[in-house]
Amino acid sequence: MLFELFIDNFVIIKKQYIRFEDGFNVITGETGSGKSLILDAINLILGDRAKKEYIGNFSDKTIVEAVFIIKDKEKEDFFESKDISLDENKLIITRIIRKSSSTIRINGRISTLETLKEISSILVDIYNQNDNTEFINKSNYINLLDTYKNDDDTIKLLSNLKKLDDKKNNLNNKLSLIDLDDKELIREVELLRFQIDEIEKADIENLDEDKLDSDYKRLNSITELKEALEFSKEKISGYDYNNPGIIDIISKISSKLEEFSDIDNEVNDFYQGIIQVEDQLSEIYSAIDYYSDNLYFDENELNQLEDKIHTVFDLKRKYGSSLDEVIDYYNTSKKRLEELENSTKLKKDIFKDIENINDEMLDISKKLHDIRINKSIELEDKINESIHRLNIKNGLFSIKLKEKTLSNKGIDNVLFLIRTNKGESLKSLEKTASGGELSRIMLAFKEIYSDFDKIDTLIFDEIDQGISGRTAQIVAEKISNISKARQIISVSHLPQIASFADNHILVSKKDTNDSTITSIDMINGEDRIHELARLIGGVDITDKTYSSAKEMLDMASNLKKENKNE
Repeated sequence: MLFELFIDNFVIIKKQYIRFEDGFNVITGETGSGKSLILDAINLILGDRAKKEYIGNFSDKTIVEAVFIIKDKEKEDFFESKDISLDENKLIITRIIRKSSSTIRINGRISTLETLKEISSILVDIYNQNDNTEFINKSNYINLLDTYKNDDDTIKLLSNLKKLDDKKNNLNNKLSLIDLDDKELIREVELLRFQIDEIEKADIENLDEDKLDSDYKRLNSITELKEALEFSKEKISGYDYNNPGIIDIISKISSKLEEFSDIDNEVNDFYQGIIQVEDQLSEIYSAIDYYSDNLYFDENELNQLEDKIHTVFDLKRKYGSSLDEVIDYYNTSKKRLEELENSTKLKKDIFKDIENINDEMLDISKKLHDIRINKSIELEDKINESIHRLNIKNGLFSIKLKEKTLSNKGIDNVLFLIRTNKGESLKSLEKTASGGELSRIMLAFKEIYSDFDKIDTLIFDEIDQGISGRTAQIVAEKISNISKARQIISVSHLPQIASFADNHILVSKKDTNDSTITSIDMINGEDRIHELARLIGGVDITDKTYSSAKEMLDMASNLKKENKNE
């Protein structure tokens, strides 16, 4: 349940803490007072995108934070799977909005909008009379029927249908790639054969691109290399008496040190080190001399290297940015060529596999159809019973199943039909029900689904539009009844509905010297009677409206006690 909401610098809300309770919470206030801002803040917590317009004039940032109490073990396991640790069963969601950035934190840790939307979907369900997608979009009726009772059999059958349909789609995609006319087939086969032959001739699996490059550079600069080697030999072992080489100099150094090596251990260490350097230099000189004598320019070898380098460049330009990618392309092309060369047999096999999958899906769909028939009969009875209690006395709700093309939802097209007056024929729910009627039908669904729906908090945003009098009283009792199983938060303008609330939140707007501020208060006692009287009679509250408000509260209290004892 939503336990607490903290709002700081949100449009004209300066700083407010709102405490919600179990059961039925109602939010009332004059038009334009800021009731919708509370819902905007909650929607922000549930994953709506941050808007700069939310930042008020009281600070340079907006903070909205909600505390949820999680009592369900299944939800605790879900949050644990998302690496979200609950602190004393509390889930704290924080949104911070600045002009240049926004931040989401879940229990103190940075999170993403995607994660927030995923977790919020199991926390809160918001219903607005102007947003009846679930009930006026007939494509959603099959989902409403399937989720009735949330039974394991339906879930399993739908899951199996989805897997089979995905498998069939993959086969159809594969079929589309090989189902070519004769000209297309010949053209692609010839192209693949040419490409495969070109790659095979290059023998790229035995090519070392780095070695090719270094060999080419060495051979292409062999003159300069020989000059560098001769220069090195000359400096190591000089031929000119006036310009001795490094070995000659080191030899003289060793001779000088040798005189003292027998009488000083430190000098002996220096002498031994110089001897080693002299030996190493001699070995290097011999190696350079041998390498230089055997180094010669081979124009034929250079041309071969150039050809190989050009071939590698050309293959990479056509088939991939590296030799590994060229090899991958080669392997894929061979597989594709094999498929095309055997396309007749392969198509026959795919058609057979698709046929088998369709047979399997049809068997599952028939089982699902039987379950839906039983569900529709039971759900019809429950909805009709509920809408009659909601003062749609002559209403008749019906669910019809018509066969359609096989899909991952089965073979059923589900229709929700209704009549709301005597003498009318059944018509589609989306085309028949008025706003007030649709709200009551929605309440009927919510009450029935509350037994197996795992969402703890339902928010109703002025669903009481278009109803009044006795109907408003009945809707209020229905909302109160639903609140026994879950938390209800309702924005309302009807005194009948507000009178049944367990927690009454009043939203008002006040003007200060330099700004307008929305104030949010929990009211009871005289304040609550006064607010109900305003809802009944408007701004001018008379003794009669005040008395009516008090009587309405007393009556609601007694009815709730009676319902509680049932």
